[in-house]
Amino acid sequence: MATLTDDARAFPTEHAFRHKLHDGGRESMAHMLMFPELGIAGFIYPAVLSDGQAKVLATLIGPGIDGDIHEQVASQISPAANFDNLQLGPLHMAVGEPYQSVELAWMGERFQFRAKFEALHPPYAFSLHPAGNPPYFGNNRTEQHGRISGNLVVDGHEMAANGFLIRDHSWGPRIWGLNQHYKWFHAVTNNCSVHFFEMESFGRRQLRGFLWRDGQMEHLATLECDFCYDEHMMQRSLQIHVVDQAGRVANISANAFADIQLEFDPMVYLNEAALRLDVDGEQGVGWCEFCWNRDYFNFARDYVGKYG
Repeated sequence: MATLTDDARAFPTEHAFRHKLHDGGRESMAHMLMFPELGIAGFIYPAVLSDGQAKVLATLIGPGIDGDIHEQVASQISPAANFDNLQLGPLHMAVGEPYQSVELAWMGERFQFRAKFEALHPPYAFSLHPAGNPPYFGNNRTEQHGRISGNLVVDGHEMAANGFLIRDHSWGPRIWGLNQHYKWFHAVTNNCSVHFFEMESFGRRQLRGFLWRDGQMEHLATLECDFCYDEHMMQRSLQIHVVDQAGRVANISANAFADIQLEFDPMVYLNEAALRLDVDGEQGVGWCEFCWNRDYFNFARDYVGKYG
């Protein structure tokens, strides 16, 4: 019988490239940058709509820079433009060997970044879960961790950019507001990767995610997550306990070193935190995005110090 590891390794490589979308569809690739030793985090986030409208957002945050950096470019791209060699203004993204390597560059005004991503494990596709991907949040998505080696220049200051990168690729519908709340979490070390996506929508809880360790990938069976907020209701620290379907356990302790609130959609806020963490004592990095309905967040924030 095929295992999840077998299925992940056999996931069709054509999904690493651009998809034909129905009207209103959206395809995006989030590249999350985490350099706690530099005091810098951020993301490079290209997205393409079904009509060929494309936008790239590139952001750096953290105590290692003089003020947050937000750069973006938007343009119409050709139906023939694919992800093996996507050039869009300052962005160059080239998928090399599918689910193995990606060349990524951003040549912006305040920051320039060039690096190569090399995967640590096969892609975790939500379609491999028995319940699939929630259809209001895409036809499918893959989550993958890897090492990067490259170069970062911020306001003329050059530095090595080596470490880990989180790469999320999704395609299909995206109705942000149907999530009453979600947590999108990643942890990566040299020897272990953990991801979970816990969604609360229509009064139901949905959990997707995996534990990768010792060359084996398993769906998560249970998740326990506790966390502390600051006065702005931004997540600052997390304690996480997961058990996968093979009975393996991972315990994660995480603290944010950079954070930002994003407003991608009028229905929700996205509270982003780049993390220093350890998984069962092994040091690593990660990311946690909390999605909040705006009305709830604006009301609850006034009470977070007393009840949160």
